[in-house]
Amino acid sequence: MASLGNALLGALLGHSEAEKMFRPWWDSLEDFVIYGLIMLGLIVSPTTIFNGTPLFCTQCVKEGQCSTYPSTPDDPGYHIYFVKSYCTMHSLTMFTLYFPYILLLSALLLAGIERLFSRVFKTNIQIDGFSTLLKHEASASPGSGEISENNEKLEDTIKTVEIRQSFRDSNSFFSAYLLRTIIELLVGLALSFYMVWFGMQEIERDKNVYCNVHNVYYECSGIPHQFYLSVLIVALGLMILYLATTSITIIWLLCPCWGNLARLMRNYIGELQRVAVSEGKEIKSAKELTGELYEIYYENRDLRLLLDLLAATSGLASPLRVMALLDKSFRRDCAPIIHSLERGEVINGECDVVLEFSESHLVSNVLKKMNAVQCLYAVQISPRTDKDSVEVILFTQEDEDKFFSYSLSYFRNTSVKTKLEMPRKKFTFSGVDIDETYTVKVSLVLNGKAIATTQKKLKALVPENIEIQKAAILASQMNLKEV
Repeated sequence: MASLGNALLGALLGHSEAEKMFRPWWDSLEDFVIYGLIMLGLIVSPTTIFNGTPLFCTQCVKEGQCSTYPSTPDDPGYHIYFVKSYCTMHSLTMFTLYFPYILLLSALLLAGIERLFSRVFKTNIQIDGFSTLLKHEASASPGSGEISENNEKLEDTIKTVEIRQSFRDSNSFFSAYLLRTIIELLVGLALSFYMVWFGMQEIERDKNVYCNVHNVYYECSGIPHQFYLSVLIVALGLMILYLATTSITIIWLLCPCWGNLARLMRNYIGELQRVAVSEGKEIKSAKELTGELYEIYYENRDLRLLLDLLAATSGLASPLRVMALLDKSFRRDCAPIIHSLERGEVINGECDVVLEFSESHLVSNVLKKMNAVQCLYAVQISPRTDKDSVEVILFTQEDEDKFFSYSLSYFRNTSVKTKLEMPRKKFTFSGVDIDETYTVKVSLVLNGKAIATTQKKLKALVPENIEIQKAAILASQMNLKEV
């Protein structure tokens, strides 16, 4: 039975790695229901009645022995095994007789709906293409602390163009997903109704079986009535769970604003409008504000559904990374801002490099306001020094409070209105060789996934520049002493 169960589960519920990326909790819950029905069918299968009847029958010889049915005192001479087989096939209800197979066929039917729509609408092609982009992104993301050249080139790779083109003017995936879920709901309702209306009554009716064998009545018993009834109640509980998940899925599809990604995107538009108002600009439509992102997320139902499914499966980081790959303006709005990258005093051929950067308005005002998003910044230098390579920096609420407290004091004492900048952070790389060219990279990391990156090169110092820099540092130190 275990090998049969594993074979059925592998054939019905096996999913590729690409499909698992876009399989949210409600689809996994539906798989659990199908798995439960299969296991219930396998548990009950040893009691399959027509394979080996459990009935034991006795002739109704006394009045009232067989309820209102007439009694027959004389023995008709029928063989007892003939009576058992006859009563099994003619007196038991269809539901009781084939109960294990009804459970297995119900699971097969529910699982077959998804397989059918996947074959007809070829949704696996879009899922595989999207999954390939995610795998390219994952393989290109730096994991060792060094800056990856592949990661820098990924954002302009032809793969993003192929994905955009494959989803252009396409609604087949959304239509297939919605239609499949509606059919699953209708089939689930039909199966639940059959189990409640016919199953309960027929199993209860077969508690005591009265069988007419050529006008001679027999009373039969041996059906595992209570066992069947308990299994049926469990199966109905699974079907109720299945109906609940399909109903939630339909509501989620028709009202996608429930999802975390949808709320984030709604806040994103609100932030863009707020910034436009604060700068005295005319309020534009959502399409004008978001640019390419509107076409990627709001106008394309297939791409939006896949991004929402990815958010429901993997969190917000992965879909945000994909949108940043597909839309350069969104990636630019998320990228941290490097304000300065300067060398310090040269000592024994080495110096310190001071980096000053801030986070973007979008990250500070939108992404960090969401409880589901955790923001941090990874600062890297390449080639690595003896003392520093990768550091993690956080912008805390205390940093913002200090900055805006200072800004408020500044605006109270001046009549000049300037655009409010964001809090800045400084970081010092020690032990930097003066004759080496370095690249400093600041990456925004959301929930463990790099979303956007800004980098800046620091060229090597030639001997003339070294002397000039030493003189400048010495002059500044002398000025400080005089003050």
